[in-house]
Amino acid sequence: MVPTRDRSLALIPLLGALAGTFACAPRLAPPPSSVRRIAVLPPCDASGAPLAQGALVTSYGAPVEGLGAILAAAAREELAQDGLQVVDPGVLEASTGGRVPASPEAAAEIVAAAKLDATALFIRVRRWEFAYPTLRTNEIIASLDAMLVDPTTGKTVWEVRRPTKPVPLRSELIGSQADVVAAREVMRELFASIGRRASG
Repeated sequence: MVPTRDRSLALIPLLGALAGTFACAPRLAPPPSSVRRIAVLPPCDASGAPLAQGALVTSYGAPVEGLGAILAAAAREELAQDGLQVVDPGVLEASTGGRVPASPEAAAEIVAAAKLDATALFIRVRRWEFAYPTLRTNEIIASLDAMLVDPTTGKTVWEVRRPTKPVPLRSELIGSQADVVAAREVMRELFASIGRRASG
């Protein structure tokens, strides 16, 4: 039988690991109350290059949405659920020409040039890949940044950076199905503080 003191010492590494997990979770103040309407711009990758936006055709001939479109749709859905107005994607496409910002400053310029009465949402995806190299997975490894930028000043008024860590999918999914589920989970996590503001 393990002595009580030894059992207590054995718990220390476990508690430390749990503390590290919670420390990685975003703990943010909500964005300013002036942020009421948001233009969700197409995401870019770590180099500033556009992510795939439109429908792609797989090797099986089935059309699927690109990762950029999936992430933007998940962001719009989550923000709307949190009580914020979101610029209609069709209106955004027509007014901006579908331009993809490579930086927060570029996001502000795009929204200002389009004369949209909205705060720009800039999304940068630093990593997004299946946990193992097969067609199916039960988790995606992801890291990305999300920033709200005032188009009149070009200044970032709110931001969150998700460190590289898994997104559990709760079941094994294939291809874009995994991307859709993971995108919803990530956006729910990133915009948690906005939800707190709406409920406060």
